[in-house]
Amino acid sequence: MENNIREIKEKCNVFSKCVDVDLDFQENLMSYNDDLLKIIRCCVNNYIVNTDYANSTLTVYGKSKIYLTYVSESTSCITTADFEEDFQKTVAIEGGYEDVTADVSVVNRYSNFRVINQRRIDIHNAFALDIKLCAPSPINMIEEAEGVLIKRDTVNYLSLVGTSYSKAEFEDEAAIPSDSDVIRKIINTFATVRCEDVKIIKDKMLVRAAADFSLLYTTDTEKEVIRKCEKSVTISKIVDIGGIDEGDDAIVKLTLGNVYAKPKADKNNELRGIELIGDIHLNSSVYRKISARFSTDSYATENEIKNEFSKISLNTNGAVISDIINDKTVFEFDNVNIVEILDLSLNMNDGKNLELAAYVRNENAELIFITQKKEISVKEFNTAALYVKSFDYIVKSANEISVRYLIEYTAAEFEEKTYSILSDIQFSDTTVSESPALVVYFARENELIWDIAKKFRTSADLIKAENELKDDVLDSRRILLIPGM
Repeated sequence: MENNIREIKEKCNVFSKCVDVDLDFQENLMSYNDDLLKIIRCCVNNYIVNTDYANSTLTVYGKSKIYLTYVSESTSCITTADFEEDFQKTVAIEGGYEDVTADVSVVNRYSNFRVINQRRIDIHNAFALDIKLCAPSPINMIEEAEGVLIKRDTVNYLSLVGTSYSKAEFEDEAAIPSDSDVIRKIINTFATVRCEDVKIIKDKMLVRAAADFSLLYTTDTEKEVIRKCEKSVTISKIVDIGGIDEGDDAIVKLTLGNVYAKPKADKNNELRGIELIGDIHLNSSVYRKISARFSTDSYATENEIKNEFSKISLNTNGAVISDIINDKTVFEFDNVNIVEILDLSLNMNDGKNLELAAYVRNENAELIFITQKKEISVKEFNTAALYVKSFDYIVKSANEISVRYLIEYTAAEFEEKTYSILSDIQFSDTTVSESPALVVYFARENELIWDIAKKFRTSADLIKAENELKDDVLDSRRILLIPGM
């Protein structure tokens, strides 16, 4: 007998791992930079540029952007420097897959530095790559077979349609208050990015993002007064992802890449503006809700048969959801007496930690940089993009800052489940004995009508019709009449 076979090429989860990355950089100040006396802040921003899968190896390409705020040895004034380093990480993937879809994001751990001399700094950079790979695992499924009854189960699942790594550039200007002295030097830039809106059409996705900048600058006075300027920038990007369509859902993780802030002269040739140039990187994952019927079992009423099965893993009972978290927390800093906060930034780090960073003055009027991470209550998701939408803060005491925050997130949640799919049926010449025309059966609670029909080699539909049943599972113990075929 010939079987009617259909090939299933659904993409399945084939690899999931968090890979640690440790990098050491040796950075030398450029010739135009002042010698350093003391470092106030050194931070590292890691982001992914692209991925490539070939010959059972995934290669992740990324950049580490290093920002330095320090006191100049020659002038005792605050100044800045920045450096950029490329990195790549290769990960062996067993299986020899084709048409791989890679979803990779950075989980920042920590960074520290050591001053070697007035011109050189050694930096240790530690982070992790959260890697998830999907690839087609083609299997055959029996659709129809002559003389065979086939069980079909409906499965609802999330399919990862595609991913993309892209870059969106921005350029804008910010003006300082008219009553402020002119800008002498920009000494720090806090920046946060968030996804505002996503629209999907066939093979394309429009992403609208917002970047909020808070800049500290010194004025042209002998005392080097520090002031703050704020600016919000809207950024739009069209992302090409083949295979996506209307009705799909996207999770877009945004990471700040390069940021260049420099004073700009106005029409009176005074430095009263700030030019902002840079880029953000978009790690986009698009999911689709699918409902499919799979053949999961079979039996014949007249002949003995042998079923063969193949395995497939699917993201079942899944959904892409968006919601907000509105809460507050307190950050405590030992050995710091906060007299004044000059600027403060709040960001999400690795999906569960809220990271505060601030420039403060202590009781000695010294400029100090403080930072701290605090784990907040966030539901565990399979993958998520979380952004701080807004926040406000108060200084509770000399070493406590209370922060109220609003976090927006888009996340995918699902249960990875493996199914046995009927892939082949082997027929035997052995016939089965003829079943009686009618049998009385004492059925158990939660017993499947299919299992009862298979046991007596009759049809589930006949059992349901004979006993006036609507459901495929019995809700209580009862006596059934089992008709023959």
